[in-house]
Amino acid sequence: MIYTVTFNPAIDYVLWLDRLRPGKTNRAVGEVYAPGGKGINVSVVLKNLGIPSVALGFAAGFTGDTICTMLEARGIASDFIRIPGLSRVNVKIKADVETEINGRGPDVPEEAFAQLVQKLSRIPAGSVLVLAGSVPPSMPDNTYSRLLRALGRQDIRIVVDAAGALLLDALPFRPWLIKPNREELDETFGRHMRSTDEAFDYARELQKMGARNVIVSMGSRGAMMAAESGSYYQAAFEGKVIDTVGAGDSMVAGFIAARERGLADAEALRMAVAAGSASAFRQGLAEWADIRELLGQDR
Repeated sequence: MIYTVTFNPAIDYVLWLDRLRPGKTNRAVGEVYAPGGKGINVSVVLKNLGIPSVALGFAAGFTGDTICTMLEARGIASDFIRIPGLSRVNVKIKADVETEINGRGPDVPEEAFAQLVQKLSRIPAGSVLVLAGSVPPSMPDNTYSRLLRALGRQDIRIVVDAAGALLLDALPFRPWLIKPNREELDETFGRHMRSTDEAFDYARELQKMGARNVIVSMGSRGAMMAAESGSYYQAAFEGKVIDTVGAGDSMVAGFIAARERGLADAEALRMAVAAGSASAFRQGLAEWADIRELLGQDR
């Protein structure tokens, strides 16, 4: 089974405007509400690919209730821990210029963190556990490593999709997969990556630091993977980029789905890039029909 953890989930409130006029009353020409957060995005795309998962994390107040209701409506199982306060709302304005205002999120009590550890200690051996995204400001940068140390499990596959200290501190726990993008890789090593060969070099450094498999997403240049089975590269698919939000999460879901279906690393990387591209080429997250169409492009 696959379990995703989103420490700071949100309601994403997306507004379309003809033009954003600061200091004036603006009227939307369209709007969408959706459950948000990197782990939740992974669960949504997995569902679209026919792979079940359970979404976990912390939910607070009526906004947290709404997030759970929206997931239920999509046929996605959830088991969020209820905490005081309100889950955040992220406002995303699509206009002549794009503007995002992300909420802070609730404070997470220490006892709620202990409850999460307890829940995860009971997931079956062989499960995939996805830790994705940032944590609320009330939680420290070592939250992922604290969680993995408290679990102390060697019988599950850990996926970490985060940046900075959250990622680096998790590497000694031998995550099965990490997926930094090109900018995150540059930030991690304090250098500017100029070629795919350099991306491979950096990815292998992350393997030496503990990661078992490393996918580096490179936007229009596709993605590369330093895997336990070898090194792989997948060129980008052709299409018009509309919205890249959630594309990286879709890559994680695509890779996991492919491996769950028994595909080897090279084909799983192709599925990952197709899923990420399919999300980038549309509003909202990739559907299976979009991914299948891209996979039909000539290799």
